[in-house]
Amino acid sequence: MLDSNTLYMILAMAGFVLIAIIVVHHHNCSDLIRHKRAEVKGITKRLSYKIDTLEQEAIDLKTQIEETDEQIDTLKV
Repeated sequence: MLDSNTLYMILAMAGFVLIAIIVVHHHNCSDLIRHKRAEVKGITKRLSYKIDTLEQEAIDLKTQIEETDEQIDTLKV
């Protein structure tokens, strides 16, 4: 049968292996989270650029509509 020192040594090694597994898992999860955050930030930046472009186009179209309405009003008179 194993003496107590051997048993404690096996338990200590198992504890170190468990801690190593937890540290590696935490590192992998942190890497994945960092990658996903960067991906979301890039998508957000592209979408905000598209939104700004569409808002500018909407303003331009409203201006064109107002100018066309003014031209129609001048032709009616």
